[in-house]
Amino acid sequence: MNTNIKINFPKYTGIRCLMMPYIQGDSMSVPEQYRSGYENIINNTFIEKGDIGYLTIDESIAAKGKPHRGDRSKTDRALHTEAGIDKFKNAKWGGLWGSSHTVKLDRDVKVLLANNTDNTCAIWDVEHPNTSWDGDIGYESYKYPYAEAVFMKNGEVHQIGIFTPHESLPVKQSVKRQFLRIVSSGVYGREPYFTENKLIRL
Repeated sequence: MNTNIKINFPKYTGIRCLMMPYIQGDSMSVPEQYRSGYENIINNTFIEKGDIGYLTIDESIAAKGKPHRGDRSKTDRALHTEAGIDKFKNAKWGGLWGSSHTVKLDRDVKVLLANNTDNTCAIWDVEHPNTSWDGDIGYESYKYPYAEAVFMKNGEVHQIGIFTPHESLPVKQSVKRQFLRIVSSGVYGREPYFTENKLIRL
């Protein structure tokens, strides 16, 4: 959960990279267009320094009254796990919360999350390994009351597992939201939407 690390997000520019491979703790392994302003964060925020990781920086407008990732939810709550499960019970990533199943994950993969807007993500300190094929678990939201959740604050870095339930929450007003995610090693394959990094050979 909370790592006791707090980051200061740089000025909003609208940059976006998704699941881009890089060397954790080494900003010079990140192309300039993605590291600019994030150098200090990249150098000091990691799961295992020196290991390959997967970096997401997503700066975008979150619309008033809507959760940041709500369009992916099949219910009225955007509650999900990072990984989905295929018919062979393998942990998978890709597409919409794991839906395309071309990327396999080790079950001990760790994830760091942070954003710049208070109370826009709720996390439950449990695991939900019997997740759905695409990671959407809104249909079991009754198991996850908000009274038992941790609500992320601006700049707080939280560590979760790939089966940790978390939920994107509606924002009270339209905001320039900045989101950071670092995924540890243990990811095999890639999706077409993953951002390429010509500085890294896997």
